[in-house]
Amino acid sequence: MTAGTIIGIDPGPEETAFAIVMMGYELVMADRVGNDAFIRALKAAPLSHAAIESIQSYGMPVGRSVFDTCYMVGRVIQVCKDREVPFTLYPRPEYVRNLCGGSTTKDSVLRQALRLRFGEDAKKGDPLYCLRGGSDKRSAFAVAVYHLDKAGFVYEA
Repeated sequence: MTAGTIIGIDPGPEETAFAIVMMGYELVMADRVGNDAFIRALKAAPLSHAAIESIQSYGMPVGRSVFDTCYMVGRVIQVCKDREVPFTLYPRPEYVRNLCGGSTTKDSVLRQALRLRFGEDAKKGDPLYCLRGGSDKRSAFAVAVYHLDKAGFVYEA
């Protein structure tokens, strides 16, 4: 990563998905790695901003994996604070509603909204190819895109 990049982060209980996005909305890479490996990489990577998917209460009982995800969010925040890297927390319903233009937060709707906005043309090369195989990678990309949108950047296809 270089300066001028946003890292979108979708923390999980055991693995964390991330997407590295340039200020011009160019998706550089996306992957999912173990949490300890992610924290090591985050400590060393040059960052402009971290956009982190946060946990939100829905009033339902939760299990251990939700608490482990909360702990991971805290670890990411601590690394950002230690490195003085600005970060923003976005709950999934907020960024998905804004990107999809509706009230649903289903992954299939998010996937389609991203495809409509950024394209998926085999002849030109699929700009979202590295997001295949994981809704968490799409979420990491989406939270970074939402952050850029809120910051006033304009996507030009």
